[in-house]
Amino acid sequence: MMFSIPTAFVAFATFVQVVQAGGNSCAASNAKATKSIRFRIAYAPSSMDSSSVSSWADGGGPRTTIAQNGADLSNPFAGREYAGGGRWDILGTTAYGSGYPYGATDVKTIKGRPFPHAMWPISWGPGYLGGEEYWGDDIDLLRPGGAVGTINILTKDTSKWPNVGSDEVYTMIGDKESLTFMISDLVRVCHAAPATPRKFDPTTAGTNSTQPRPENVVQYYRSSSFALAYPKYNNTFALPSSNLTTNHGSVPLPGSIINSPFLRCVNDTIRASLPLMDALSKPKKKLSPGAIAGIVIGSVAGAILLLICCSCDGEIRGQQPSNPTGNPSESQQVAKDYMANADTLKGDQAKPTEDDTALNNKESGPKDKENVVYV
Repeated sequence: MMFSIPTAFVAFATFVQVVQAGGNSCAASNAKATKSIRFRIAYAPSSMDSSSVSSWADGGGPRTTIAQNGADLSNPFAGREYAGGGRWDILGTTAYGSGYPYGATDVKTIKGRPFPHAMWPISWGPGYLGGEEYWGDDIDLLRPGGAVGTINILTKDTSKWPNVGSDEVYTMIGDKESLTFMISDLVRVCHAAPATPRKFDPTTAGTNSTQPRPENVVQYYRSSSFALAYPKYNNTFALPSSNLTTNHGSVPLPGSIINSPFLRCVNDTIRASLPLMDALSKPKKKLSPGAIAGIVIGSVAGAILLLICCSCDGEIRGQQPSNPTGNPSESQQVAKDYMANADTLKGDQAKPTEDDTALNNKESGPKDKENVVYV
């Protein structure tokens, strides 16, 4: 069953056609625009508090908790931890429920687990390893990134991938926003053929169904919120719902794809660019009442001490040195004698001696009464 194609998907399909056509002045700018994507998710709608999810983001940062008070009690997962997962731990295995950097305390179910990468795990329907709490149209309306869908991945570029067979077709499973970005990135990086999302319904019965099954998954990503499947991979370990959420006992990949360069390109590209929530900022530490009281008391004490110091300095500057005898002090007498000697020296220099007068007359030479003019 196909999605009803909204405007966003029509615009996306138009972009893919432009990129494939090439030789267009708009192609380069459109290709550049698909190198990154950003959307926002809100775990606390009442406060309008949301976080950005970006392709190529490193993720990480501190963990936080989904609010569980007031209007946000309507969130079905209020009280659970989320965030903290990074690009470095985005890979899971072939087992549903793998790839959790924290919170996987019960390996028999994913029910009740936190969201290390902020996104909810996909669900294979009721009765499969606790995934029923993420199942249904109503819950998909709240899902970060939009409802779960699928997109087929194949390539027709035999010059780039000469050994890829016509049956090497993979299926991505994940939220709408992540699917929309990843297909555009795979078209650009791995020369995949353009495609549009389809509705995900793993409960569809019948051997002719094109819907992927848990036993087809070759790789889970981002705490099992995104997956890559290959229809000819039959991992019998994933068939019974009682198996653990680990890859212990999983069937090896088929020989036809285990060394496929195209599969390697797809897997590496998803690993490198699958959208992750940007790292949350660390919450500011609040001062304790004791610390606040200490700051106030210290400020008051400092102000009082400053006033005391200023008062004492004023008193010292206003005092005159005492001299009860009326006689000049030693320092005053030295200054007085110095000034007297200076006056004597000045008077002596004002009176030239006879020798000085003779010397001056000798240097100046004879002078006529008339002015001498030098030519």
